Amino acid sequence: MKINLERNLKAQPHRLRCVACWHTFSGNRSRLLLRHQNGSLIGDVCQECFQQGSGHIQQKFKQRAIELCAQPLSEYTSPSPHKQALVLWELASEPLVIPPVYYFWWRKLAILAATQKLELTRKGATNSRGSQPQISENLFLPEESSIGKDR
Repeated sequence: MKINLERNLKAQPHRLRCVACWHTFSGNRSRLLLRHQNGSLIGDVCQECFQQGSGHIQQKFKQRAIELCAQPLSEYTSPSPHKQALVLWELASEPLVIPPVYYFWWRKLAILAATQKLELTRKGATNSRGSQPQISENLFLPEESSIGKDR
């Protein structure tokens, strides 16, 4: 598993649920997303869980898995709490890669540049008095880095 910082596509703040601690939090311009190594999405991670590190996130998965196993089986609950617990326990067992700090700084700069470019484009469509400055796409690191990968 790995945590990625990605641009939030919604312009206004909205409520998200942390996949680790299950608390709700307010989304802003960027989101911390937990993904499998193949890139498939697991869910959002709140800033508090992220700051406490990978061990904390995996411990939260284990705690929730134990709580779900304690629930009685019911034919009306789908998927069953025991299947959900199994998925959470598997997530807790996978190694979690948290990229270094400079990765997040580069991503935040890229998100800021993309947001400003969208704003300039939007303003340019309503105000065509002059040419708008162009932001080079080659200023930032590519999204897929080789950090933590075997060579």
